Amino acid sequence: MGGMMFMGIFWIALFILVIYLASRLLNDRSGKASSTDESALDILKKELAKGNITEEEFDRKKKLL
Repeated sequence: MGGMMFMGIFWIALFILVIYLASRLLNDRSGKASSTDESALDILKKELAKGNITEEEFDRKKKLL
């Protein structure tokens, strides 16, 4: 009787662990994607704002995008 109860608890705990690990894995992937999801135009605008490129270079590169 005690063995059956232990097996039931074991499978429930294993199921909860799998769900927990899967949710952490999915959250880690979505979090990284959103934090680094910056468009090329945004990067180009930042380079112009920093003074790393001229307005002519900005316009030329913007047309390429």
